Amino acid sequence: MLFFCTWTLGALQRDNVYVFVDCLRTGLVDLAFVVDSSGSINYKDPRNWDITKEFLVNVTRLFNIGPDYVQVAVVLFSTDALVQWGLTRYRYQTSLINAIRRLPYLDGLTNLNDALYLTRTEVFAPGFGTRNGAHKAAIIVTDGVDNVPTYGTVLTLQNATACKNDNITLTTIGVSSQVNEDRLRQIASSPSWLHYFKVENFSALTTITYELGPKLCIRTYAYKPTLQYSVKRVLEPSHIKICHHRRRSCTALC
Repeated sequence: MLFFCTWTLGALQRDNVYVFVDCLRTGLVDLAFVVDSSGSINYKDPRNWDITKEFLVNVTRLFNIGPDYVQVAVVLFSTDALVQWGLTRYRYQTSLINAIRRLPYLDGLTNLNDALYLTRTEVFAPGFGTRNGAHKAAIIVTDGVDNVPTYGTVLTLQNATACKNDNITLTTIGVSSQVNEDRLRQIASSPSWLHYFKVENFSALTTITYELGPKLCIRTYAYKPTLQYSVKRVLEPSHIKICHHRRRSCTALC
């Protein structure tokens, strides 16, 4: 299902236009899980790393996995960051899920800075398996504030901006009250009310699984008077709606 949506941002601003595309089953998506594996994860509860991996498994199950559908890479970060595997490593959902469940727990610090750099330069860069026309997205899961090379380093924000400038949609998930919500909103793609999630603990990750999937597929466009006609013409005969963020309501367009 495809949606044409406008969200009211303020009386003095034009609406932005967001097109919701059903990438869960039929879309071409290059996706990276960027996952915090620092010491605080299991320090809070020794079950948390396994819970995190099962969350990634459940998100993976939302998609059709394969070279013509959704490809998934994984970047882990603790004191160092590393690309655990790239986009083309696993071609089938079963083998991908088995690999996720085998992901090692690293311990250590929280080097989101380097993780974002690797996401841009070794996952989504040309020659590493990303496909022309694919929607590029990264889901970042963390339970604290990045602290390499220093606590709250500006380098993390710079690397997040570089990712977004390369058309990589960043979705951030903050777990626990120890995250810096303002910082994670800065890292996330705009608008942050679509691309930032907060849960109180790792067990609560299950509550956002089905909400997370569709939001990976949003395209954002600046308002233009002729855009409604153009988008409608391209997407017919799909179900299209206009949605108003402030009223939290939708009306049928066609």
